[in-house]
Amino acid sequence: MQPAARLVRSLLRPTARPGPARRGIISGPPQQPLGAGESVVGFAAMFAACLGPAAWVLAHLDDYKKRD
Repeated sequence: MQPAARLVRSLLRPTARPGPARRGIISGPPQQPLGAGESVVGFAAMFAACLGPAAWVLAHLDDYKKRD
């Protein structure tokens, strides 16, 4: 067998034969329900991450329009 073919075969071997399934993933409802405080913190973080940059750009729109 050619060395290049042997190299390609060895590189493709892990993707051709997947290993055992990961065991850290649990599907279904949570074992311990979230409290109201945790939900509020989570929603606030998602709100800030999604809408924060857009609000920053809109607040500084005049600065972006200026050409110095």
